[in-house]
Amino acid sequence: MADKSIAVEKNIDPIIDLGNLLFIDREPILGDASEGLEERARKNTQLLFNNIWQLEQKRVEEAIIVKLPTATYRLPREKRLPEKKEPTKWEKYAAEKGITKRKKDKKVFDEATKEWKPTYGYRRGNDNTKDWLIEIPDNAEDPNKDFFAERREKKKERVAKNEMQRMKNLARQMKTT
Repeated sequence: MADKSIAVEKNIDPIIDLGNLLFIDREPILGDASEGLEERARKNTQLLFNNIWQLEQKRVEEAIIVKLPTATYRLPREKRLPEKKEPTKWEKYAAEKGITKRKKDKKVFDEATKEWKPTYGYRRGNDNTKDWLIEIPDNAEDPNKDFFAERREKKKERVAKNEMQRMKNLARQMKTT
């Protein structure tokens, strides 16, 4: 294979955007499109690299790098912009009443161990679900009932209610889209 020249001549100036490493060949394809396509691609690539090597170069260890200029050609997005989601029932109510979300602390001081622990999750502080003793209130209807089981049941009810609300919000969003 003979060495090919790095000097490339074009009849019609191509569009070259070095910021995007984009090369648009505006020369028309004459005759059979498959003939000479490899040679044309080689010339276009060579011309793109010639323009890249004209930029300011810097040597880093064993490599030569260039800083690309800002892009001049604006490329379209692959996907369309996401649509705005309809606010949930709570978000509508909060906006109506002027309620804003207050930032919660990530750590809480645990009185039992005298150290700061995460508010939620693994090894959380002030975790009342791990109590080995629950005080029976004076006004308890049945002091012999299982307060631990009652606490578990209340938690299950809260989780189920939350899941139902989440499903209703999803259904409401699906209805509008």
